[in-house]
Amino acid sequence: MSYYCISYLNVLKRNFMLVIIASVLLVLTLFIWAGIPAFIIGSAVSSLTTNQFLINLCVSLSGAIIFSLYFLPINLKVAQDITVTKKRSSYNSFIRIEIMWIIVVATTFQIILSIAIQ
Repeated sequence: MSYYCISYLNVLKRNFMLVIIASVLLVLTLFIWAGIPAFIIGSAVSSLTTNQFLINLCVSLSGAIIFSLYFLPINLKVAQDITVTKKRSSYNSFIRIEIMWIIVVATTFQIILSIAIQ
């Protein structure tokens, strides 16, 4: 895991503008990555089921997927860096990185949702 952190630091040092662009886009498009999962996905799933856990899970996962799209260029650069050093396929490295991002962000969204609901 620390190898991924070192790889992220190396990529972010070389391409700091990607962080600035992603940060600005996250602020400007807050309604997309936070509003669509909360209002559209949440209401669509709630019309299908009344299970609150499933509704929160769908909202968290969809929010995490949309949120991870903003860091796609950074994750691609990190996957290429890991491909060179570990001699893995870039596709395999990229999928691992994206799954890590989605799980971490979905967990964070779930914690925030559970605090907001209570």
